[in-house]
Amino acid sequence: MANATQFPMTHQGVRDLDNPVRPGRSRVNVGPNERVASSLGGAVLAGAGLGQGGLLGLALAALGASLIYRGQTGHCSLYSAAGVNTAR
Repeated sequence: MANATQFPMTHQGVRDLDNPVRPGRSRVNVGPNERVASSLGGAVLAGAGLGQGGLLGLALAALGASLIYRGQTGHCSLYSAAGVNTAR
């Protein structure tokens, strides 16, 4: 019988039975070159946003931070939702 922790939760709060979490399976779905580009581009955007200030600057900084996160972890939620994997 499957353990409840083996299935991730969807945004609607139900278990995603189509995508079980397999032990030892990596969540990395972004390729190495794309990870570097995301990290560098995110750093530039975050710096520009912090330098600009205001609401637009905050939005740029948040976008940059999300790109840095994507580059450092190698996981993209949009890729995961679309079933894309460039890390292969």
